[in-house]
Amino acid sequence: MSEPAEATTHNTHQTGRSWLKATLIALVFLLALVTGLYLSIVPLLNNWLPPVLDQFVAPGSHLKIRSLTRQQFAVDELDVQPSPGLLIQIRNAELNYHGTALLQGEADSLTIETLRIVASENDTDGNTDDNTDRAGSPRSAPDASGSPVEIPELAALMQLPVKDIRVQSLEIELPEMSAHLNAVLQPEHWSLTGDARLPELQQNVEVNLQLQQADEHLVLLAALSNQQTTELLAQLSTEIHQVENNSRADLIFQADLAELQTALPTLSDIPISGKQLALSGSVASPDNAHWPADLTANISASLDTDSSTVSDNLSVAESELTLSVSKDSPEADWNLILANEPISARLITLTDGASDQWRIGMPAQSLHFQCSAEMTRCGFDKQTDARTGNQVSLSLAGPTELDLTIKPSGHWQTNGESQLALSIASKYQQSSQQAEKQGIPAFQLSAQGVLRAALTPEQNWQVTSDDGIAITLRPEEYEGWKVSSVSATVLKDLSVTGNLQNLQRANASDLNLKISPFSARNSANNAHLRFAPTLLTCTPGELDITDITNALLSDCQLSMRLNDSDWDLWPVPDVSLTGPVRLTMDELRQRVTASLDIAAANGEIRLRTRTEHNLLTGEGAMQWHLTEARLDWMALGLTKMANLTSVQLLNGELSGQGWIDWQQSNDGIQIKPNMMLRADGVGLIYDNSMTFEGWNAMLALRRPQSGDYQLDAQVSGSKLDTGVPLTNLLARTQTRFPEDLSHFEIDVHEIHTNLLGGRIYAPEINYDSRKEVNSFGVRLDHLQLSQIAAIEKEAGIRATGLLDGMLPVVLTKAGPMVPGGNLFARDPGGVIQYQDDSADALAQADQSVGMAMQLLKNFQYDELQSGIRYQPDGQLNLSLKFQGKNPDFFDGQATNLNVNLDYNLLDLLESLRIANDVIEKVEQKYK
Repeated sequence: MSEPAEATTHNTHQTGRSWLKATLIALVFLLALVTGLYLSIVPLLNNWLPPVLDQFVAPGSHLKIRSLTRQQFAVDELDVQPSPGLLIQIRNAELNYHGTALLQGEADSLTIETLRIVASENDTDGNTDDNTDRAGSPRSAPDASGSPVEIPELAALMQLPVKDIRVQSLEIELPEMSAHLNAVLQPEHWSLTGDARLPELQQNVEVNLQLQQADEHLVLLAALSNQQTTELLAQLSTEIHQVENNSRADLIFQADLAELQTALPTLSDIPISGKQLALSGSVASPDNAHWPADLTANISASLDTDSSTVSDNLSVAESELTLSVSKDSPEADWNLILANEPISARLITLTDGASDQWRIGMPAQSLHFQCSAEMTRCGFDKQTDARTGNQVSLSLAGPTELDLTIKPSGHWQTNGESQLALSIASKYQQSSQQAEKQGIPAFQLSAQGVLRAALTPEQNWQVTSDDGIAITLRPEEYEGWKVSSVSATVLKDLSVTGNLQNLQRANASDLNLKISPFSARNSANNAHLRFAPTLLTCTPGELDITDITNALLSDCQLSMRLNDSDWDLWPVPDVSLTGPVRLTMDELRQRVTASLDIAAANGEIRLRTRTEHNLLTGEGAMQWHLTEARLDWMALGLTKMANLTSVQLLNGELSGQGWIDWQQSNDGIQIKPNMMLRADGVGLIYDNSMTFEGWNAMLALRRPQSGDYQLDAQVSGSKLDTGVPLTNLLARTQTRFPEDLSHFEIDVHEIHTNLLGGRIYAPEINYDSRKEVNSFGVRLDHLQLSQIAAIEKEAGIRATGLLDGMLPVVLTKAGPMVPGGNLFARDPGGVIQYQDDSADALAQADQSVGMAMQLLKNFQYDELQSGIRYQPDGQLNLSLKFQGKNPDFFDGQATNLNVNLDYNLLDLLESLRIANDVIEKVEQKYK
């Protein structure tokens, strides 16, 4: 029995030794394995992790681990590209920890030598739209109270898993900015310092950002300084309080605008010198809120400007602009007040070498806005006193004065139509002194009206004005003229519509300018002009905003009228002007064209015109055509003219056509006409003593080679009766005169008429107004003595024979004269018979006279000569020489008879009335 027991004991010990041996071998192997794994973990990680990062984190990622120990994990290089265009690089990073703390998710420190973040312009996700986030999930739409916001507990956020994080060089490179910073993140203090290149800044700035915990709140400090001058550009101080799921930020912000204007090119172009921008106040919100509905705020901001010299002629005084924003509770409305302190500026203008000083001013004023808690509706506060707020006023004082006030009202809303109304009132005063310099009357101009605008959620906009802008002009008396107040309305029934998505196009209704009737009087001339309503209507239709001038003024209609008026005793006929007016503006030309119809004198005178003027070159032209107009005072509505002019128009027509070209320059306007005017079949009576029958005229005015004006005329008439009838009259002339009308020259190429059975004509006449004396000759052929004797039928003289002769005519400043003309009787002579009661009485009174009267009772002459002398005062001397005989006197012996006669020709013509002829013509006219 003992042997089996011993064997069993031996086997048991053998088995224990084998297990121990196996355990030891396993431990050694495990230790060897752990040691091998520990020694090879870094190479393994360097081989395994990059493909994992490349596949699951970001393509192109790169990792190089330097070491891994119980207390430190070190990385030489780490490159991660989480999205196209975004690259994050880490160089020489060390993470220090303790084993137990690491198992609890904590580390002692993280030191990074270089952290570089590079983003290019293509760092965007082109596969998402506005309704999805980067993960492709639909974005939650904001509700009526605003966008949901969750504010983290910042104090807890500062408690990072790593107690001390330090980045020696934090390099940020973005398309619009770059920064080189030093970062320190500790549980109670975060710090970012360094320099940065910010958008629009001309040089780098020093950046200092601090977030630290103080007692029961956090303090955020931010400052930007000029790197070169170390001057502070802007700084922000914020106390953040977070208590019972509510957060409040107390803000104080200040910026040196003078330094910012030096550093920012966009601000340096502003001519006003800034001084300081300040903001202070508080903003509060629940940590789980909807902004802006759950926000409360009380913030005020101010912008101070310094005295500035904008240009050599304009300077602006210092001023202040303020903005306050308040909201007392989440349920309350937002209240905004934009206000300014008085603003003043001085302006100096130069006119013809003289300087004028102007003062521009804006009083202290404010605009009050009220918005709903959700900011879905904002409008001007209707409860605000209009005397202190919600209006903008501007004044200009100097040689003239201008006051402008704009009162806005209306609202904006996200859901529904937004509306804005601008009530405009202005007053302009032109002083007498300034008006005298400009050669215009002094006047006062006032305007007032309301413009309305509307915008729908579909971005359709509309600008309207029901009553338009009412304008009143009150001119002062000028050179004896008094003009009544002139009232006008512009933009009545205005309607312009469009869409914000296409700002280049719009549609507009007719644009109207209407001037009410007014009158003008001049006591010196006893003139009274009466103007009817004037209307200018433009039909733009579809507007091209990029070519707004052409769009507005390319299709306009003008209608204006002067009613029957008076000028002293003279009636002024009615005149109306209607037709299209167009303005064309482009790169090559800027021109005004008009096709106007002019009607005057009860519509009897009708003139069609087409006018074009180039605003760039100053060139212009007008084509006109006058249709046949009846020459009849009654038809023309000018019945007073018969008594005023002593002219009774019996018949005739007036017509014409032509062109007028002009060139405007600094020296004035040069006019070049090419036009014709004609009168046909004119018959009239002048002063009840002179009748014109069957008269025609053709006038042509030109200006060859832009030299002197040239007027060619041809006048003809069937009859001119002044007591001695002239028939078959014709005159062809050419008149030349310069632009200043200082003198004129007349060349009469042909002039002739039939008189007393014969003919009077002048071969050539040249007259120059610059000469003291002008002379020419008049030829007389076949004058019949029988008709000469018939001029005074009561004289009892009968005569036969024909007279020829030449009259030298001299024109002087005093008047015309004939120094010595001669008439001769043609062969074989004729007979003169003088027999009446006066001749018998003369014969009995004087023996010598009696013999002459006896001789002239039947004097048969074979020679007759008459000398003629005429003076400018009307004195006419006739020296008659007769040679012949009287068969009943001295047995028919040859006798020479000399007779001198003196008349005043003007008195003689006055006495030769033709009343019977005049009465006959008038009766024929008005049968």
